[in-house]
Amino acid sequence: MTYSPAPVILQASVLLVIILFSTRFISGRKYRSELADAGDQRRVATLPYWIPYLGHLFSLIANPDRFLRACSQQSQQGIFSLSVFSSKIYVVFAPSLIKAVFDNPNAPLESDSTRWSLLVNVFGADRRRKRDYLRVRGDVHTSFTNHILSGPTLSETIDVVVARIQEQVPNLVSFSESPVDQNFWERTAFPIVQADGSAPAVQVSLYALIRNFVGHIGVSVFMGSEFAEINPTALEDLWDLDHGLTYLALGLPRWLPIPSLTKAHIARRRLGDAIDLFHRALDKTAAGDEPDQPWRDVSDASRLMRERSAAWREYGTHPGIKGPCDLGLLWALSAKSKNLIFWMLVHIWATPRLVNQVRDETHKFASAKQPRPMFGVPEPPRLEIDADGLQQSCPLLKACLYECMRLHSSPTCLRSTEKDFVVTETLADVPGNKKPQSYVLEAGSLVAASFGLHHRDTQSFEPQSAFQPERLLKRSETVENQQTVLEGILKPWGLGESACPGRVFAEREVLAFVAGILSLWNLEPADARGWIVPTQKLSVAIAVPSSDIRIRIQARGLPKT
Repeated sequence: MTYSPAPVILQASVLLVIILFSTRFISGRKYRSELADAGDQRRVATLPYWIPYLGHLFSLIANPDRFLRACSQQSQQGIFSLSVFSSKIYVVFAPSLIKAVFDNPNAPLESDSTRWSLLVNVFGADRRRKRDYLRVRGDVHTSFTNHILSGPTLSETIDVVVARIQEQVPNLVSFSESPVDQNFWERTAFPIVQADGSAPAVQVSLYALIRNFVGHIGVSVFMGSEFAEINPTALEDLWDLDHGLTYLALGLPRWLPIPSLTKAHIARRRLGDAIDLFHRALDKTAAGDEPDQPWRDVSDASRLMRERSAAWREYGTHPGIKGPCDLGLLWALSAKSKNLIFWMLVHIWATPRLVNQVRDETHKFASAKQPRPMFGVPEPPRLEIDADGLQQSCPLLKACLYECMRLHSSPTCLRSTEKDFVVTETLADVPGNKKPQSYVLEAGSLVAASFGLHHRDTQSFEPQSAFQPERLLKRSETVENQQTVLEGILKPWGLGESACPGRVFAEREVLAFVAGILSLWNLEPADARGWIVPTQKLSVAIAVPSSDIRIRIQARGLPKT
């Protein structure tokens, strides 16, 4: 007599179906009950789910952007609640409620536990060293804001980056057929050199080119030129970490069969080892000794990294804290800018006449000239960029940046509630003749502000999927015949204390890159159908294209000096 597992499998399947439908029925009934609550201070309705305990976890992992947009459309309020591991996550997307939560100094919110959780899960901090982290965090964060957000050294940091952009943008492509003579970022873009009369052209994959070009400059500026030489896989590791960051943030183990999760774990280990050696080289140099091999010279590491290293030494910080903290900083300085620059270039060239309009606006602040040959040897073009001028006097370029952030980013702020508190919406967020509602946020829950849901809301931006930078412009009230970017309509950098600390630096960096490329290069699509904006896959920072696009690059004709 043979044993057949079929009855057991059938019974397990029936039991599973019963559990799933029972969970959906119970959570759905609870959701309808919470929606029907007519009290002055209402509970936030938790959307129905199918799986007990895990709740909405798999929906968040599979496609968070599509899932959250579907939830916002299903929700009859400007806030809804999700269940993950039997805990509540409040997702706020109505502007007035976001402001009431995240721009309210009296709100009982706590950020340390959220930041620590991300530092452990994403960047590999030693969870036993939380006390060390809290002790040194203030001084290290102060050095960061002085260099990246405000303070006397912000201009110095921007000047260093702009100088490197001026130096390297003329080398974006070399038109060389030999891989040996090509730059690193060119080789990753699969270049094909094409003869086009007297003007050479090269066909490349645009995203691969921009991603590694921008990343190489950023890593070299902050970590020193030797960091990329000693760690040739550092950029690819950063991109792998970025692709798997959502899974890491959820604390998923490496053994799960998710390719991007496995790659992210491997990349994090390699980057952690590289940064550990970097710290040792800085420590040796500070003590007046020669750094250990393979490091030879760390003198061109940024002032920001040297000051952070000094703070780590002063507190005797464990490598399990300082390494992950600096890895988080390196990721933050690299993840947004490369994608934003790609999307801006694609949209500016894909929109009729826009490239000429932007060039007309920026030519005073990003000017390129061709020096005359000396002794018969051609000189590279010279690029001069005024970062302050681009930021203050180029509203169309700036509007292109913010419209790209509206379309391609989903900034999210996360905080934990320390006690119950009440938030109230304003009339501007209430449809029809309904009265504003107040909602109770319960203690011990996570609160997430989803600015992306507001940025792609059809009531605020119509058509919401179209690239229209002019919608963000208005006539200046102080300068005649001058436009300015509307303030307050978007929150691409977050809000209040949750706002991105590197926003001032990031904005000027992106504008300088885009204006510099526009002034020196002509781009055209390799596809006979013309410019086609690729679809996107949203990531934690800025969306990445679902597929790369092939383009042809030629040097612009420049005035000779």
